[in-house]
Amino acid sequence: MLKHSLIIICISVLAFAASNLFADMAFVANVDGNWELFRATDDGRNPIRITTTVHDERDPCWFPDRNKIAYSASDGGIYVANLDSGKTNLILQHDPKRPQITPSVSPDSKKIAFSQFRLPDEKDDTDLMIHYLDSERTSRLLDQPAIQIWPSWSPDGTRIAYASVHCSAECGRIIQELWVAESRGSWSRQLLLTHGFCQQPDWSPDGRRIAFSSDHGGNYDIWIVDLDDWKLQQLTVDKALDVKPAWSPDGKEIAFVSTRSGLMEIWVKNLGRGNLQKLSPFGDRKVECKDVAW
Repeated sequence: MLKHSLIIICISVLAFAASNLFADMAFVANVDGNWELFRATDDGRNPIRITTTVHDERDPCWFPDRNKIAYSASDGGIYVANLDSGKTNLILQHDPKRPQITPSVSPDSKKIAFSQFRLPDEKDDTDLMIHYLDSERTSRLLDQPAIQIWPSWSPDGTRIAYASVHCSAECGRIIQELWVAESRGSWSRQLLLTHGFCQQPDWSPDGRRIAFSSDHGGNYDIWIVDLDDWKLQQLTVDKALDVKPAWSPDGKEIAFVSTRSGLMEIWVKNLGRGNLQKLSPFGDRKVECKDVAW
């Protein structure tokens, strides 16, 4: 009887571990009129709805323990969804005049980097901010002019990659380049000079590469910069919009959002084999998905 009970317990533990192991992809989807937060298995199946609100959810980011997801919402606040308890907490109070967007959780789970708009008369200016979860203190990381957005922590927590507007009206178009800052704000430097619009950097799990979206090649595609030799690799080549790259936890694949099928959907590219796969979390239903996080 004891042996039988132990077998049942072991099976339950393994099933629970497997569900946590494979339910690793977060994204937002518009299933009923606004954007809600979902999670799904790595192959895009078995979607689980996390939020049901009157706001649009966006920019999900996993905590390292994979049991929580930080995200922003159209009300200007930043939230954390606890997948174990099913509860969602407001971490940063929303301010309609100074919305907070694009959260990124530090590798030690103690800090959230995000972008915050300045006062209403400075709509084209944002700051990179750091919120300390233990003390609930928030401080400015950098004081740069124009837009700083899409922070992404390096795996060792010492640096933050982000996008910063280089010039706009004086250039005849908006030029936005990738930058890297020391995570305490002691320095920052421009990472690339593409003369294009670069956005949404995502650091590889080994810390050696950064994936991002850019129109550097004439259309928005996914690119990778190698931090060892500074070589640029164009990962996707398509007339459609390819944006928001997200590395798989093992660094072997990159998920991204593409309009190549006519809708915003999640695609995955295997870096070794080079093959592309479209994920269909909702089966044959035509549901738009975006802001994928892995």
